[in-house]
This record gives sequence, structure tokens and C-alpha cells, in this order.
Amino acid sequence: MAKGGPSISVKMILTTTLLIVVTGVGAGLLNVMNIRRTFDETTTDKIRLFRDGRRQIGEIGTPLFARASEALLLEKGRDAEILTLVQNAVREDTQDGPGGKKDYVLRLAYVLDLNQKVIAHCHEGTQLDCKVVDHQAVSPALGQITVDSWNKALAAWKDNAAKNGPALVTFELSSGPASYRIFAYPVFVGDATAAGAIAAEPPQARQGYVVLGYDLGPVEVFQSLANEQKAAAVKKAALYTGAVGALFALIGTVLAIFQGLSISKPLKQLAWKADQIARGDLDARVDVSSGDEIGLLGENFNFMADQIAILLQQTAEKAKIEQELEVAKAIQETLVPSDAPVKKSTLTFAGFYQPAAQTGGDWWTWAELAGGKILVVIGDVTGHGVPSAMITAAAKASCDVARYVHNDDVTVTTLLEIMNHAIFESAQRRFVMTCFASIVDTQKRTITYANAGHNFPYLFRPGEGKGEFGSLMIRGNRLGDDRNSKYEAKTTELAMGDVLVWYTDGIVECENEAGEEYGEKRFRASVRKAAALDAGEMRDAIITDAGTYFGETARKDDITMVVGRIH
Repeated sequence: MAKGGPSISVKMILTTTLLIVVTGVGAGLLNVMNIRRTFDETTTDKIRLFRDGRRQIGEIGTPLFARASEALLLEKGRDAEILTLVQNAVREDTQDGPGGKKDYVLRLAYVLDLNQKVIAHCHEGTQLDCKVVDHQAVSPALGQITVDSWNKALAAWKDNAAKNGPALVTFELSSGPASYRIFAYPVFVGDATAAGAIAAEPPQARQGYVVLGYDLGPVEVFQSLANEQKAAAVKKAALYTGAVGALFALIGTVLAIFQGLSISKPLKQLAWKADQIARGDLDARVDVSSGDEIGLLGENFNFMADQIAILLQQTAEKAKIEQELEVAKAIQETLVPSDAPVKKSTLTFAGFYQPAAQTGGDWWTWAELAGGKILVVIGDVTGHGVPSAMITAAAKASCDVARYVHNDDVTVTTLLEIMNHAIFESAQRRFVMTCFASIVDTQKRTITYANAGHNFPYLFRPGEGKGEFGSLMIRGNRLGDDRNSKYEAKTTELAMGDVLVWYTDGIVECENEAGEEYGEKRFRASVRKAAALDAGEMRDAIITDAGTYFGETARKDDITMVVGRIH
């Protein structure tokens, strides 16, 4: 029973659409991240360049301003001139520049005396605030700049000047929303080494300090503007990416639907046809219209369907043949006697028959003749299987007809001539048969025999030592070789205890797993070993020895054997 679930086309469409959406979202996120990173890097570089510019301006401008104020600090009463210098410095730097825009570079300027008292200052805030201060402390004059920040910065500057002499000290100060890059530089008159006495009593030569503050406010402007631009760019990129992604998702979904249906349609047809075949419709085939892998799959499907139909037909025919072979086997089994031992007067014998296939070409039979005689016939048709089995049927029929015609008083030579004629007419020399016909006279204890190209039966006579092996040796043409074949007979006397062994060549020519034949030598040894047993036990012992030697190796020929004993 098929499991429920979405079809393959639905799975393909959903999978493809999901892949497109994930790809679009991923591309959009990467694009947004790249835009944010680009804006952040650009803003950082811009701020760094701005700060470097302020630092370079301060490093150059502060010493120059200190040099300009040096002469004014030498004499008292020139505070107004110092204010003018400070005012001009700030005003020139904040007035309208080219294009009507202010540079907003220098935002504040202070001139201090030796004791860090303010002489004059100018501060560019909402408006220009410039004034002379009567040597007041720095704190009131700093305005919005926090006193703590100034004192900490000034302490660090004085410490650095005490150690390294006159030096430019720079630091940043924040005043509410405003921030500044402060540059402080000592003004010396005379020996510059007096800088080492910054914290000591002032020397006789007047000296002081200049403090310039450059605006860092544009940094916040840059940052704010960059954030606004970044947010706008990200929003624009997100909208653009979303629109493009939606368009691609729509196109991809349409293509996925088309592709899914185009791929799943022949697959569904294949599945449907396969289900039809599974339900017994062996004529179901698929229409192959493409040259791709699906088309190749369809061709192979049709080919396999054809092969299945042929195979089923062959299987049916084989089953019919097997059934017919079973019938032929059952019929052939009626052509040979049962394996039960037979005792007739002074003769006891038992037979064994095993075809290599379902039917075989070996055959043997026995019959009672007039005067208490026993007829024993054994034969082997070339090959094995059904054709050979048909020849054995002809042999059995001709043997029975010969007995009937001669009122069970037929001779071995007459019997072989009649059988030869029947087999020749039946097989037309396509098949021939070796045969050995023998008549045992239980009263006279003799055996009369004629041979048509068959193996010579053994005559084993127990005695002192290992006993004596002999053969019932006589020759003649095979049955079916020549329509006019004639056969000779020969008689041998038998003694009490003699063992007769009629056999076909299968038992001596079959091989073991190593490919070695059983052979006449092993066969005779087995007969000698079992010679003291009754006929049935002797037969079983000989067959068991041979079967042990063959093992699991398939028999390549039929095996037939008849063992008799004279009492």
C-alpha cells in the first residue's frame, strides 16, 4: 500500500522556491552588511582625516600664535593688544570663507600669564565672545568647559613641560554638546630652560602661555550624517533587494512549477505504468518523447517490460515443460523395475537407477522366460534427457514385443536384432544405444549373453584371498548403428556364490569435486568389499561408496547398476 504524502512535483516546487527565497534573503543580508560596513569604514576614515587635519593645524598654528604673542607679554599694559590678537585669530578663522561658508576651525583662544591667569580670551559660541580679563583664574573664563577637565589637562601639560622642556601639549575637552582639540604652548622670553620652573616662583622675565581650541563638532555631524545616510542606503538596498528577490522568487516559482510538472509528468506516467504491470497488465508501455535521462529511463522501462513479458512467457512454457518432464519421468520410471531385491530360484538380484536429469538415457529390465530362465537387459542411450528417454521407451517396447512374439522363449541374439531394428527406425542414427542382454538359467546355473557395444559386466567369484574378478566379454555393434547388425551369443557356467554386476558407464565416469573419475579400480574394490552381503545390501554398499566419493558434485551422466548373486 502506497504511503500518503505530497507528490514529487509539489516537493520539487516547494524545494526550489525555498532555495530561491533563502538565496535571495541571504544575498540581501550580505548586501546590507556590505553597505553598513562600507559606510562605517568611510565615516571612520573621514573622521580620522578630520582629526588629523585638526592636529596638524594645531601643531603648526599654536607655536606661531605663541611667537606672535611673545612681544606683547614682555610689557605690561598691552592687554588690549593681546585681546585684539586673540580676537583677530578667532574671527579670521571663523569668518565666511569662499562660497560664504565658515570654516569653523579655531573656536577658542586664551592667553595666560605665568601663573596661568587669563589675560584675554576669545570664544566662538552662538556668538563671538572676546574680552580682557584682569588676570583671573582660568575657571570662570572657561565658560562651558568643565573646570575639572581643564585642571586635569593642565596638570598633565605642566608635568610634561617640567620633564621635557617647552613642548606642545594637546588634549580634548568636552563642553556639553561641543568638543574641542586643545593645544597649549608655553611662551618664553629669554632662556627656554626656564620652562622647568613652571610650578616655581616666576622669574624676572615675563612669560605666559597660549591655549588654542579647535572645534571637533563636525565629528558628531559627520557621524550623525553618516548614520542617516547609512540608514537610508540600507533601507533603499533592503527595498531594492526585497523587490528583486520577490521578482526572482516569482519567476523561480513559475519556472519551478513548469520544470516540476515537466519532470514529474513522465515520472508519474512511469509510476502509473509500473503499477499497471504490477497489477498484471503486461502490455502497459510508456510514450518516450524526450532524449534526456527520463527518456532513457522510459526506454529502459519499456525494454524491461518487454523482457518481463518474455520472461513470464518463458516461465509459463518452462513450467509446462517441467510438468511434461514430470509426466515423462513418471512414465520412464515405469520402464525400469522397482529397487526391491528379486529372488528367483538360485538367483537373487537388485537394481539401481538414477538419471542425471529428470529423465535419462539409461534403462534396464528383467523378465521370467520359459523353463525358469531369467532375462536381464541393461542399456545406455547416447546422452541423457528427454530424447534419450524416448529411445529407452522404444527399447522397452521392442523388448516386450520380442518376448511376446516368441512366447517368452526368445534368445539374446534375436532380442538384440529386434531391438536394433526398432531403434534404427526410431532414431535414424541420431541416437544409438549400447545394450547387454543376458539369460540366466537358474537350473543349469549358466548365463548366456550377447553384447551391443556395452560395458562388460563383472563376474566376481569369491575364493581364497581376495577372490577372482572376471568379465562377460563379447562384442557387437551398438543398437541403431546398422539396420542389418547381427549378434553372437556366449554361455558361461556359474558357481554357487558367484556375483554378477551389470552397470552403465555413468558410475565409473562421474567425477568428484577435484574432477577425478570414480574409475574401474575403485568400482571393483567396492564390489569386492561388499561381495559377502546379500544382493540388496551389496547394491546399497556399492552405491554408498560411490556417492561418498562424488560428494556434492553434480552427476554428469545417468547411473544404472544391477547386482546379482547365485545361491
